[in-house]
Amino acid sequence: MRATAEGLILDHRATILKLVTASLWALLASAILVESDVYRYVTLAMVAFVAIYHRRELTQVSYDWLALLCYGWAIYVTIRFSFGIVLYDEKGASEWLYIFPVFFPASGAALYLTRNHLYLACLILLAAGLIGLMATLDVTQVLGGVRNPPLFHKNPIHAGVGSGMLFLSAVFLLSYATETGRLSTRWKWPTMALCSATALLSLLAMLGAQSKGVWLALACTLAFSGLLCLAHIPGRWRVVVLSGLTIAAVIAAVSASSVVTQVAGTTITATERLTSAVVSTNLSEAMQKAIEDPETPEAMRERLMIWSNALELFHTAPFFGRGNLWLQDWYKTTYADVGYTLLHNGFLEIVVRHGLLGLAFLGIFMVAALQRLLAARRQGLIATSTLAYMLTITVFFLGTIATNSNNRLAIGESFFILAGGAVFAVTLLLRQSAASQSQACE
Repeated sequence: MRATAEGLILDHRATILKLVTASLWALLASAILVESDVYRYVTLAMVAFVAIYHRRELTQVSYDWLALLCYGWAIYVTIRFSFGIVLYDEKGASEWLYIFPVFFPASGAALYLTRNHLYLACLILLAAGLIGLMATLDVTQVLGGVRNPPLFHKNPIHAGVGSGMLFLSAVFLLSYATETGRLSTRWKWPTMALCSATALLSLLAMLGAQSKGVWLALACTLAFSGLLCLAHIPGRWRVVVLSGLTIAAVIAAVSASSVVTQVAGTTITATERLTSAVVSTNLSEAMQKAIEDPETPEAMRERLMIWSNALELFHTAPFFGRGNLWLQDWYKTTYADVGYTLLHNGFLEIVVRHGLLGLAFLGIFMVAALQRLLAARRQGLIATSTLAYMLTITVFFLGTIATNSNNRLAIGESFFILAGGAVFAVTLLLRQSAASQSQACE
């Protein structure tokens, strides 16, 4: 009897630990639902957990060349940031977020150690997202063309990005559950209902947020998903999935066409004129012409003015950027009176501060990440749906930062911590697999 009681206590403790761990990961990803700094505290907690209790895994991943690159980059940014403050008394704006790669390896070790709890974390996140959408979304207003930002964000664009990431998470979690046999359990119908309802309401939420950049990013992402289907789904299922995607896209386009035309019609026309001007002249002249054109929508004009300023700064220091000093130089640009220092383009945010070197760091990390993800999939260490999800949500997020500085927001910071961490979690999986194969050969 005593042994039975002790076993029940241990099972109870394991269940509580699983719920707590899963909830923490859901909180780290909760920036797609609620714009807050909670993800930072969870990140620090996870890093502390690994540093104190799992130093072996942290040490193992820290000697990886990509981890050393992240540490080196963080040191470089810290030194440069410090010089800007000490020598020029200029702290810039959101410069510290470029130090975040220092957390990637430890976050990866934490993901690796708690990987069996991540499915539950996703279910918790989706359930919270569904409740949030039901509480904030007015479907009648959305379909009537009235802007109705969903969830709990400070800006409709942020809400649109969050809704798009929630949509992709719901779709691919259902795909993962199907691929891994989790739909063969008693939780089949609740899981299908949760994922389907969340995906549907997320699409409506994106429509309600009325963010043209998010709509464009989603369109590009769906096209990318079609290419993934061609590359990874075998036989007749490829036709079935592609047909389903095409039908869904057509239905969505027809249903939303009136709202999209109402919201984005003038911007589409102005973009066509801008594109024609770029072809016939050059980018700088075309942007200036569009800014001066009275028919250019005001929001688009402001973005073009901001981007023109950013390109001016980039041309003054193309290789290493202006560091903290970009903010001082901003007020000397052509359209300094535009009223914004948020550049509304994540790539320009990088090059203004760190030039082509910053883009090179991002590019190297992404190429290495892709290689490791593909290797893990070939070895059967991650599911096909997991690979597809990581690629697809990355394409979507990169698409959104082409028109908004989401990498300076909570939603972007938490995304990079999770995405960067996932790369190192996969790295540890690959190392574990290599060690097992080596032992088997001995």
